[in-house]
Amino acid sequence: EAGEALSRRLRRSSLAGQPIAIGTATDPYQPAEKHHGVTRSLLEAFLAAEGLEISLTTKSPLVLRDLDLLAELDRRHSVTVNVTVTTLDARLARRLETHAPDPATRLRTVERLAEEGIATQVFVKPLLPGINDDPTALDELLGASRRAGASDVQASPLFLRPAARARFWPWLKNEFPALAGLYSRLYGKRDTLDAHATDQLLADFRRLRLQHGFPHPRPGRV
Repeated sequence: EAGEALSRRLRRSSLAGQPIAIGTATDPYQPAEKHHGVTRSLLEAFLAAEGLEISLTTKSPLVLRDLDLLAELDRRHSVTVNVTVTTLDARLARRLETHAPDPATRLRTVERLAEEGIATQVFVKPLLPGINDDPTALDELLGASRRAGASDVQASPLFLRPAARARFWPWLKNEFPALAGLYSRLYGKRDTLDAHATDQLLADFRRLRLQHGFPHPRPGRV
């Protein structure tokens, strides 16, 4: 009943001009969405309102099922779809995200959304030191994103909340044992990299995004 709850919230007060982000905590197009349609019910609820800034972040081509709704919503609101693509290397992608769609499928999703006129960004999140931050690989990824019609690309380092930290360290030691020491030094007990390490990690990405013709970032964004 998520859609009904959202409809009640929208009737109670105006959210005009406020950003609404779907998919920041977990992907809204996981396999269960095929059967339950919770995300679609949320999008349908927004049809009764106008003037919102709606963003939706996913890795799944299932978002294309809702192209009709997204196109209609984009006439009433400002809609952006963010598609996460952390590497073009299918084997590396499988190691990073075991059950997620492959990179080629995600880029085809970007292309289809862009063809429909939906503002679509590629999220290179997280950017992992020594794993998917190679400048040549990033160059290829940003070039492919540009050709697919992405309006922008963004990146950010890994953020380790306690629950994520408990899963990440065993995964790292199993998949990339040679990097365990580096990550211990970079992260220690922190949730994310410090400012200096973040700037070093993102330096190539920032240079390449401008080389590929993406717009200068707004303040506070990569």
